[in-house]
Amino acid sequence: MIKFLLIQQVQFFVQTYFDHPEKHFAENHTNMEAELTSFIACSPQEQCQELREYLKNLGAEISVQPSVKGMEDDLHKIIQVCDICFATGVPEGDIESVLNGIVSVVIIAEPEASDGLVLAFCEKLAKAWEPDQKNGMIALKVLRLLFYSLSESSAMRYHVYYYMVEVAGKVGQIKAIFSNTVTLKKSLASRPPTAEQLQKLYRLLHQGLLNSKASDEAYKVMLDLLATYTTENASQAREDAQRCIVASLADPNIYLLDHLLPLKPVKFLEGNPIHDLVTIAVYEGLDEYLKYYSHHKEYLQKMGLDHEKLMKKMRILSLISMAERSTELSFSQIQRELQLEPNQVERFIIDALKTKLITARIDQASKKILIQAVVKRALTKAHWMQIRDILTSWKTSIFTLKENMQDIEVAGA
Repeated sequence: MIKFLLIQQVQFFVQTYFDHPEKHFAENHTNMEAELTSFIACSPQEQCQELREYLKNLGAEISVQPSVKGMEDDLHKIIQVCDICFATGVPEGDIESVLNGIVSVVIIAEPEASDGLVLAFCEKLAKAWEPDQKNGMIALKVLRLLFYSLSESSAMRYHVYYYMVEVAGKVGQIKAIFSNTVTLKKSLASRPPTAEQLQKLYRLLHQGLLNSKASDEAYKVMLDLLATYTTENASQAREDAQRCIVASLADPNIYLLDHLLPLKPVKFLEGNPIHDLVTIAVYEGLDEYLKYYSHHKEYLQKMGLDHEKLMKKMRILSLISMAERSTELSFSQIQRELQLEPNQVERFIIDALKTKLITARIDQASKKILIQAVVKRALTKAHWMQIRDILTSWKTSIFTLKENMQDIEVAGA
């Protein structure tokens, strides 16, 4: 049994943080250094000696003699060979115990040396466990412990979290460490990352979420990524913007796309075929899409977009526009304008109603639908002015009603 750490208590802390990520990311938490050091059964130098001897016994190329340069140099040497504990035959509990022991010493190293130690340890953990998934989970828990052990004002917390995301993405545990970008930024608020660091992190999160089949969360992260760019650096996000548009168009559950157009990286794509396509999806109808398709068949194939699926999406978007202009639509009109076969109309209407973008009643006898409500495809300046006028009218009516009630109250008195 390894002496340098009371492993059960420390692993309790690790598991608590691992099981409830949303709690600890959403709330300010007490730095764990005090709790960890209270479980250390010997001095940092003695811990380093025990770590060195343990790793040497596993076959690591490390001296059992302390470095003449001091404890920080000892730690660098220990970190360089700590991956040997992932070797076959080492019990999982001992692996985690060794790595937690390294954490407990790294966090109390001298400030000028600790940053390098943290980065070296993270780099080792990010790769040393592969391809064993169980070891990957251990590496993730140790990284998580390291993250919460560091001061909230430490610049290293960003780097540790980045490596956490890298490992979590590979072992399919992104949701164990990430809920949304709002809580993520709160957890790093004491020492916010630079715009470039945030973009790099969002890009990694996006890929990890996609690999975990969390497409909705991945889409939101991509939107947040694009929102970090300004007019000056929007050109750097060209590929990200294009990827976001393609994902939006390909997603069968996403129909309203007007929120993409104001994003600086998307605006930078103006004149590009993909920007033309998303503009059609926001403002135009099926006819305009078919004209576009006739000139860009190869381009759509290159971008991995399915024509038939885009046709279905454009038909529903076109129906929304038709419903905005009229309170009732006949089956024959829908068939004609959306280029459907007679036996396809009812099925199409039912599918359109399932999107909940249109609320309507089907009049089977009269072969028509009666529109009750419809979501606007895009809010233009005219729409916002109309909303303003309605709200102003309501405000005036409420004010008048209040005055009338006051007059009645006075008269009654």
